[in-house]
Amino acid sequence: MIVGIIGRGRMGSALARALAAHGGPVLIAGRGDPVRPPDPFAPYPGIRSVPTGAVVAGADLVVLMLPFAAAVELALAGRLDGGRGRTVIDATNPPQAGVALPAPAGSGGRLLAELLPQWRVVKALNTVPAGMLDEPVLDGRPVTVPLAGDHPPAKAEVSALLRRLGFAPVDVGGIDRAPALESLAELLMAISSRHALRGRLGFQVALAEPPAGVDGGLSGPAHVELSRRAPAGGERQRRPAPAAESARSPAGRPPRPSR
Repeated sequence: MIVGIIGRGRMGSALARALAAHGGPVLIAGRGDPVRPPDPFAPYPGIRSVPTGAVVAGADLVVLMLPFAAAVELALAGRLDGGRGRTVIDATNPPQAGVALPAPAGSGGRLLAELLPQWRVVKALNTVPAGMLDEPVLDGRPVTVPLAGDHPPAKAEVSALLRRLGFAPVDVGGIDRAPALESLAELLMAISSRHALRGRLGFQVALAEPPAGVDGGLSGPAHVELSRRAPAGGERQRRPAPAAESARSPAGRPPRPSR
């Protein structure tokens, strides 16, 4: 599968390198500007820098990894037309203050889904910082990526891609759940800023007792745990979370069901 990325910033570049490391061909573009030498991806044979139109035309799945306003601008200008029923991952986060999104959208994910009717839009990866894309593991467990969309086959396709990268995808429902994912991204950024984590942050959702046959979703009791990523170059060690910050049930008690 050829994955296309629109956005050559820190996030888009990190995703391209992660995909190339797993052996997948990648097309990456900026906001439609022609590629100018030197090409930063020249050392990566699996990555091709191309114009935006080439990504839209040639990729089997496209990821929008650029500022939300830029994604809307491309959609309104018709530069993302021609989806032909393919899947696009909306990894954008709209500004949380000072911007009123038009009704009935009410969220970035909903708005892009309305602007891109020829695509199967899946909200995902907007909760992952760039520093977690190359090694999405905390305390020996994969980082959780929630995803939302109205097309089950598209969500299955995105889930497979996320697993290939090492993430643990969790289907949270339709595109109407996009506002919750965008709020979660805002919360994680606030935690990162508050504790000077510089993006070395992720979250994990795990079933306390996974029922047989469950894959890619949640049912039954669960817990959520926030973990820091170990500093680069240091050995990762499993450390118990402080009591005030732990979301686990006390020892000897059954886990509380999620609300």
